[in-house]
Amino acid sequence: MIKVETPGGPGWYRYNHDAYGERPDGGNYDGRTGVGRLWALLTGERGEYEIARGDSVAARTRLDTMLSFANDGMMIPEQVWDRRDLPEAKLRFGEGTGAATPLAWSMAQFIRLALNSQNGKNLETPRVVADRYVNKVEHSRRRSGRSK
Repeated sequence: MIKVETPGGPGWYRYNHDAYGERPDGGNYDGRTGVGRLWALLTGERGEYEIARGDSVAARTRLDTMLSFANDGMMIPEQVWDRRDLPEAKLRFGEGTGAATPLAWSMAQFIRLALNSQNGKNLETPRVVADRYVNKVEHSRRRSGRSK
């Protein structure tokens, strides 16, 4: 429901009925009648999920998709156009909208995903989370009757 296959790969909406984005006709966001578009950073977050699952190929695909969203200057946008081209509004399916470009949040997510992909793991996973869900430390302690 919140995923769209673009020419460069999948993108995701923030949530159903998001209204922060260009109007349905491609006109500028006016604060009242906008339609939420795909958020480039969510593709990167999905890539981090893929790394956590151990699927480095899927993670790399998400990185490539983020690159496909970038403009000619390799700047990654806040939002990506999610439907057929609207040449009169200069909007192309799978490319940045009139939203902020570059968006530091999107650019940072790309860098995070690139570093995580290179290292084969999510580098910023808090130790307590890794211990519980990856290393099973808490589970092992409870089973052996040992406490912290």
